[in-house]
Amino acid sequence: MSPYLRSVVGEKREMNRDLGTTFHAVVKWCQAHGIVVTEGALPPEKAGEFTGRRVLMNREFSSQDRIFYLTHAVGSIVIWSRDNRDVQQMFTELREAKKDRESQPNRLKQAIDRYRAFEIHSSELAIGLLHECQCSDLIGPYTNFMRADLEAMTEFHRTGKAPVWRDFFSRWNEDVAAGRRHLEPFQVQPIPEFEPVEFEKQEILQR
Repeated sequence: MSPYLRSVVGEKREMNRDLGTTFHAVVKWCQAHGIVVTEGALPPEKAGEFTGRRVLMNREFSSQDRIFYLTHAVGSIVIWSRDNRDVQQMFTELREAKKDRESQPNRLKQAIDRYRAFEIHSSELAIGLLHECQCSDLIGPYTNFMRADLEAMTEFHRTGKAPVWRDFFSRWNEDVAAGRRHLEPFQVQPIPEFEPVEFEKQEILQR
């Protein structure tokens, strides 16, 4: 059985480390690369928020969820820091295209395609970070979680209505386990050299 499926078919896989320790290993990596990570109280639907040099994680979320969201945020920060203008333009176009979703569906589709490419690249870098932090045992669960998150966010941008995450993720896991949905791995992308830059606050939501 593929390691990308083991996390969603009810098997109990034994992790080779404590997840809290793993989270702090990723935090230490961030600090060494100019990104300050803190934890605090946030609304229950907000997993975290970040700018280029700071990440705030919701301390009430599980260690695994915080690892997944943090590493994905780092991937986004790397892309943003290396190509700030293009990323800003992509998000601006997505916001504008959603205003005319009914009259210009092709424009919205193209904007969502660019958004998805950005999110996939962020996850490829997150996988590289998990490797660098010697957390490769989390790649399968990360892949399942973030592939589901990507589809949920795509539905939100396409329709204007976010699915209920708990229900969406439950159906997703059932579909993957039953073979109704193919779980495509992310390609590993090593973290390139970067200097974090500040940008507008991004919220990590889990509705």
